[in-house]
Amino acid sequence: MWRVVSAGIAALSIAAGLTGCSGTGLLIGVRAGQPGLAEMLPGGGWSGFDIAVAHYVARQLGYRKDQIRYTTDLDSADLVMGPAREPYVGPYLVAAKDILVRARDRDRTLKDLAGGLVCGTRADTLGLTGRFGAAWRAAHLAEANVPAACGPLLADRRTDAIIADAPVLAGLSAQYPGRFRLVGRPLAQERYGIGLSERTESWRDDIEDALRQMYDDGSWHRAVIDYLGELATQYEMPPALEKR
Repeated sequence: MWRVVSAGIAALSIAAGLTGCSGTGLLIGVRAGQPGLAEMLPGGGWSGFDIAVAHYVARQLGYRKDQIRYTTDLDSADLVMGPAREPYVGPYLVAAKDILVRARDRDRTLKDLAGGLVCGTRADTLGLTGRFGAAWRAAHLAEANVPAACGPLLADRRTDAIIADAPVLAGLSAQYPGRFRLVGRPLAQERYGIGLSERTESWRDDIEDALRQMYDDGSWHRAVIDYLGELATQYEMPPALEKR
């Protein structure tokens, strides 16, 4: 049957009283449970490539470290990091959706996925559901609320593969040293941008300038090395910013 997997991540919210860009701080929306991109640390705070980009841009916009806050409530945020949604500035990353398997397992093809057990979020597995149908979803899909929830299932052989964006899979693999590997079989492409709210849409040019500065001074490439692990060599150059 169709299974929903929870990572046990509680709803995360920013302290009451923060009024966003119209007040004393900047509220940035991120998607939790994305190893390598955005994860909440056990002691509080956030880490990942999305966080590094968000923090750099916020500082370029004039915000101090103590004025930058993160939330998983994307609708309340001043800026939103991740898969591009209009209106946005970017992309700051172009990622391929890929497959993660156990290190000793053979590569998985789309044909293999049709008969195997797959774990992924609804968004990440939407293409597979469209290809294989509702019956496949009921029998072969463990739907997770976040990609991080799939790691234990793959490690314990309760699923055969994880589908997610490659940077997330690389981050997840790093949490299980030597146990997983990327197949390197791109299934789709995702553009990551900085989503704007009604309050921040007028900041487009300033945010573009901040990203361009991050590209030019080497900070973007250092963040790639720090957070994208085995994929770092695939991102020698930042993506071209789209003119919108």
